[in-house]
Amino acid sequence: MKATEKMTLRRHLLPRQSMADDDLQVLWRIEKGAIRIDSQTGDEPASFVRLALPGDLLGVEHFVGVSDTLTIRAITEVSLSPVSYLDDRQLTKLLMSAVSTSYQRCREAVSLRSGPVDERVKRLLRLLAEESDTDVNKASSCVLPSLGNIAEIIHSTRETVCRVLNSLKEARLLAYGDPEKMKRRHLENREHLLQLSA
Repeated sequence: MKATEKMTLRRHLLPRQSMADDDLQVLWRIEKGAIRIDSQTGDEPASFVRLALPGDLLGVEHFVGVSDTLTIRAITEVSLSPVSYLDDRQLTKLLMSAVSTSYQRCREAVSLRSGPVDERVKRLLRLLAEESDTDVNKASSCVLPSLGNIAEIIHSTRETVCRVLNSLKEARLLAYGDPEKMKRRHLENREHLLQLSA
């Protein structure tokens, strides 16, 4: 969106909420949360492509003419801000940066689907965790997506993911961020503290 145009308001997505195609004709930057991007070609079922995390741009595909049908869906609560640009040169710079980030996200997506399941779950949690200042020993805040989302992203089953999360909790590598809310039955969309070394 050019700086001379009316600025689009910030957006907030709840888990499982998708962005409409019309929304993606504007560039958005993820300020908080995580989004999964699925792709569908023709009559084939949609398949997971990559994650989009804080700092990433959304809507790039519209500007570069990608023909796939993409589903952009929040897996945790997401805050988005519109990205403005002054001219085509600035837009090109934004798109080039987004290409580099997308390449990194695709590499991460591949790593989330290879190796032992417990390692895949840990890799995903590290990606979703917020950085904890400069203290490497300090636990990071991590909001867990639904078991279904985790299982689909790492190409496993809900039952296996549940077992891995329980083992991380037993090893005190994963803990509820708010003990007052421990009575809630579901793990999804709850803040946890993650203590995993890089």
